[in-house]
Amino acid sequence: MVNARHCKNDIADVDPQLHFPRVAVISTVCGVISFVFGCGVRIVNLPRDKGKLPIQPDRLENMHQVPLQQLRVLNLTDESANYTSLSESWFVFDASDRDEDDESAAGIGNQLLVDIKNVNSNFLNSEECLKKAMIALLAENDFEPVSYYCRSRNHAGYSCHGHFDEAVMNLYTFPFHGVISLDLLTRDEEDLISFLEKIEGVFAIPEEKIHQLDEDYPPPQMTWTHKLRNFRHEFGVEDYHEGGKSVVEGELTQDILSQPGFEMKKQVAFVETKYQNVHFYEAINTRFRSVASYEKSLSKDGSYESLHPELFRQDKIVFLDGDSQSSLYGEAVYHEGLVHAAMLTHPNPKRVAIIGGGEGATLREVLKHKTVQEVVMIDIDGEFVQLCRKYLPEWSDCSDLVGSTAPSCFDDDRARVYFEDAFQWFIDRFATVDNKKGVEEEDFFDVIIMDACDPTNDFVTKLYVDSTFVWSIYNGLSESGVFVAQIGRSSSHTGGIDETKMFKNMFEEVGFESMHIYDEGHSGFYEPWSHLVALKSAASRKLWYRNSAQTEIEIQKRISTTYSGKPALLYFDASVMSSYQLPDKVHEDVYCRLQERRECKAAWEMIKNHTIDVEIINTGHAFNPLYERNILHYEPNEGSIQSRVFVWL
Repeated sequence: MVNARHCKNDIADVDPQLHFPRVAVISTVCGVISFVFGCGVRIVNLPRDKGKLPIQPDRLENMHQVPLQQLRVLNLTDESANYTSLSESWFVFDASDRDEDDESAAGIGNQLLVDIKNVNSNFLNSEECLKKAMIALLAENDFEPVSYYCRSRNHAGYSCHGHFDEAVMNLYTFPFHGVISLDLLTRDEEDLISFLEKIEGVFAIPEEKIHQLDEDYPPPQMTWTHKLRNFRHEFGVEDYHEGGKSVVEGELTQDILSQPGFEMKKQVAFVETKYQNVHFYEAINTRFRSVASYEKSLSKDGSYESLHPELFRQDKIVFLDGDSQSSLYGEAVYHEGLVHAAMLTHPNPKRVAIIGGGEGATLREVLKHKTVQEVVMIDIDGEFVQLCRKYLPEWSDCSDLVGSTAPSCFDDDRARVYFEDAFQWFIDRFATVDNKKGVEEEDFFDVIIMDACDPTNDFVTKLYVDSTFVWSIYNGLSESGVFVAQIGRSSSHTGGIDETKMFKNMFEEVGFESMHIYDEGHSGFYEPWSHLVALKSAASRKLWYRNSAQTEIEIQKRISTTYSGKPALLYFDASVMSSYQLPDKVHEDVYCRLQERRECKAAWEMIKNHTIDVEIINTGHAFNPLYERNILHYEPNEGSIQSRVFVWL
């Protein structure tokens, strides 16, 4: 830890030439060139002879000489150079010097931008302290110093530059405001997240009270962004990490690390389990919440914020292999929307299976139903489940739920949690009719909920389209069984996304008689998310199409109360269920674009003419958004149709 009072006479022993500005200028130019071009750069001091390079011809092979005329842009020519040594310098790029196995020569890089406020003003105005802090930070990570120096800005802070063998650091201080800004750029493949704690320890020096009666100064506060530099995928850099990408790529970088709008963000934990990389982050998205309100919620001043601190907390976000999975302010919307629409479509769900759901929130929502007697949860990654219990306890909190037998939903007497491959678990038990022999009627599931990975993942896509697994889902359901899955980002008018067709064909093939797709746009994923409900029996449609009054009655009958008196459901209610009943217009458009135009054309003619052809509707189409959006309810067993024809038709 650097001490603002004692660091002046305690500077590290470094070659004095490293402080000399002219060498710093040279090394800065080299650093810029090598970062931009990703190649080795050497400074060769040679006597000039009218623009000729005085070395042997055989040494010119694979070398590219930079003429002095091109150095004018760098102000390093004989006429403009401030230092004699620079006018005698040639820059030589030697392609043969590059080591093919040297990953540092690839087109990669990481950049960390950090701002810290409420920093000790004496520290910020001390050249020696800043130099020592800069060296201490990078030397600890085995970066060898090439040069560094600081320049006073009219006795009101410093601008410092440090050039290291594989890193460049710039920092600027503003003592009157107690602020330091830092820019760290490396050519190393490793991300710089681990530097944050060290940067805070070295540079976040708190202000000290001059007099004992002075008010306490606010503690230093750090904001930062992390960026992956260069055109990484064009250079094939994605191959350097198992799984095809860096642990900080994907949504983790796009949504959190590189976004300056997220303040007070902090990596709570990073763990590589047997199956995936797991990141837990805390942050405040200033688009929706303010740091000032959060800080006020921690006070005892009687303000609204202090009386309701739960409304102003930092968000918690979990990432798997760089992709966002769940957040504190979006998880209730997502999990309630995934679970309760399907549960209410079954007349009396007693036995429920969850595929995935490692955070525990899907289990929490299922246990809110009074009818449930057993929940079987199968997740392959037991270590991830334990991590969620530690870092995301709210996701699996059943302590306020009347009827729950344990504070954690994982420990509820009705829960059976298995750490196995859920796909294989179902295939082993239900893939064929022969598998079902010996399975008692009460062992089938009334509802199966798939809360697994994003279906766009190649591995999961393969499993989704494997008919063996889909057959096991169908066979594992009771006669009135309901299956629900999240199927990724919602379709767009211009996207032509094909996941819906993939599910439609596969689920119709195995025998599901009715399918419904709905979107939820408030789950914290920055875009709507789609869910698919598949009904084993078309008779269950009447439960899916309950009106709002009927749905509200079912919710009151089925959902448990809480000890605190707070609503057990934070988001889902009858009006939300009504919004799920009809697919969005975009699903109709995408469906008709992917299916034969004849089918959609015939349906439009039927609807426009106010004529309903039961035979056309009942031709085995378990999923048809066009019919569903324009024919509100069809009972095949009863032969009754309730038609809705839009006014504009």
